[in-house]
Amino acid sequence: MRKRIAAVAVAAASVLMVAGCSSSSGGKEGDKPGEKPRSAGERQAQEYRDAAKKDRAKMLEVAVAYQKADGLHDGEAACRLMTEAGRHGSDASLESCVKFYMPLKPDARESEEKSSYSVTGDPVEVPPIGDHQAGTGVMVTRQYLLEGRTKYYRTALRMVKVRGAWLVDQEEEIYDSEMKHSSPVFSALMRSH
Repeated sequence: MRKRIAAVAVAAASVLMVAGCSSSSGGKEGDKPGEKPRSAGERQAQEYRDAAKKDRAKMLEVAVAYQKADGLHDGEAACRLMTEAGRHGSDASLESCVKFYMPLKPDARESEEKSSYSVTGDPVEVPPIGDHQAGTGVMVTRQYLLEGRTKYYRTALRMVKVRGAWLVDQEEEIYDSEMKHSSPVFSALMRSH
């Protein structure tokens, strides 16, 4: 009888042990079923990567929005997306910057509205130069039609974070000759003024 009780106890313990090890909960919160459970450090690193990806997407969104506003001579929108050091005009004020933008003629505005803008290549880190602080360089390419031919205009933007918001701190045309450099954006933003 003792042997039978011992055998039942061993069998019951085995069932509990197997049931406990084969849980389909997927481990810790945030782990997917069927995946190896991640440590707290791995989950924190993934959260950091996800946040950095969202932050980068926001930076690129601001770069394109600025370039569109600048092309349309929408001073109100463009100037709000610039740092004080990056603003056009006689001083760093928002008002002076907005006045700097002259309205486009109707035909020029119509042409500009048909332009498309995109970020080309990967962002690059750029050190400070002159009045501009260290930041991230981004190339925004404007594609437009001129006399029936597709044309491209490339601009390098120095993006910096000010009080949690991405802003444009510097804008430089990227020359065709700079497209031969390993980083045309870096070359354009580091030109001496």
